[in-house]
Amino acid sequence: MRAAAAGGAPEPGAVVPPYDMGAEQSLLGSFIVDNATVDEVMDYLKPDDFYFDEHVTVCDCIFRLRAANKPVDVVVLSNEIKNRGDLDRIGGVAYLVKLTELVPTTQNVKYYAEIVKECSVKRSIIRAGRDIYELGFSPLVTAMELIDRTERLVYDASQGIVRGDFQPLERILPNTLQVLEERYDHRGSIRGIATGIKNLDLQLGGLQPQELVVLAARPSVGKTSLALNVAAYNAVRLHKPVGIFSLEMSREQLAERVISSEAMIEADKLRSGYLSQEDWQALTQVSNKLAEAPLFIDDTAGLTALEIRAKAKRLAVTARVQLLIVDYLQLASSGEKVESRVLEVAQITRMLKNLARELNVPIIVVSQLSRDIEKRDRKKPQLSDLRESGAIEQDADIVIFLYTDESVDTAEVNTRTPTNALVAKHRNGKQGNVKLMFDKRYTRFESLDMVAED
Repeated sequence: MRAAAAGGAPEPGAVVPPYDMGAEQSLLGSFIVDNATVDEVMDYLKPDDFYFDEHVTVCDCIFRLRAANKPVDVVVLSNEIKNRGDLDRIGGVAYLVKLTELVPTTQNVKYYAEIVKECSVKRSIIRAGRDIYELGFSPLVTAMELIDRTERLVYDASQGIVRGDFQPLERILPNTLQVLEERYDHRGSIRGIATGIKNLDLQLGGLQPQELVVLAARPSVGKTSLALNVAAYNAVRLHKPVGIFSLEMSREQLAERVISSEAMIEADKLRSGYLSQEDWQALTQVSNKLAEAPLFIDDTAGLTALEIRAKAKRLAVTARVQLLIVDYLQLASSGEKVESRVLEVAQITRMLKNLARELNVPIIVVSQLSRDIEKRDRKKPQLSDLRESGAIEQDADIVIFLYTDESVDTAEVNTRTPTNALVAKHRNGKQGNVKLMFDKRYTRFESLDMVAED
């Protein structure tokens, strides 16, 4: 989907992809006339963003010269292009001179670049549409694979648009001061998303928008229960929309846990069906409240990172979700062929971190801990115990480890188990250990005391 500038204007009625000859020529001419203009758009624009082959070559040579700290003028540039054997193909020195003569003003270089970039992104979307169209007719591609490929192609095309730029501190300060004033006016209260467990909220100060929160533990310690407690507290008690991606448990199993926790009915009774009259009364009392809770559960097994992203974005639009939970990380896949599982997990965590920023919500990711912790004399988790990837530690804003002291017998069921919630990493706050009580009867966590230990 590229043309030669020497070809001139397209035939009348011909279907051609979006491009702007004038913007491309004025942009390249600006680069040659004023080398400093290259630096203004070099991180935003790529040579392949140009439509005409000659312009791709010229821009590539300009960028290479600038990166090597060499001057960019007609003489030096023509020699660079000549060394590549492309001088005649781009129209010779005469065309480079013509580019400099076509520049109205170099002050509009960013505007020219935006036009070129806009057309480039549109062409990328057109290419994506063409590829999707062709894949749709292939008998070897399933509908789910086609959806996944579609999401990926559109996402890749959208990455061509840069959404941010440097801002002077003068412009940043007003919003920052307003936030500080709001914190002062509401000092002592939990900002963001509360967990519903008082001393854990005091330690964390609430979960903030754009944060990636990793909740990790060995099996059967209660990490899914704690994540579900946070979800139920916000959805049932505060009516804040919450989305859960459950890659391990079914939606019915999660619903049972919410019922057990909110109605204070023992989980074993729900599983066995031996409910007392009092249990039915408790269930009846909370049923309407549970039915009205904006809690959304997707229990699709084997979701890819792109599927999670696509579904989360739809939920953000339809339900204005304020908290997302992924349970659990090691069951997700990137949907791409990668060299190792470590690299795959790194791709997934990076996508989830970007998703939290894009949707402006906190995302809780449940994660397994490595078995190496069982080999140590001291069972207290550390960041290196995060299973399969150091990227989890790198991308996470908060890392919480759940573990029990070695003196606690965790083999007993239906008991209240003292459990530690160790905040091992807190990018914007303090670290420390919080004492919790895990009531296995109701799969419910409570505060054990009001002291957060260092």
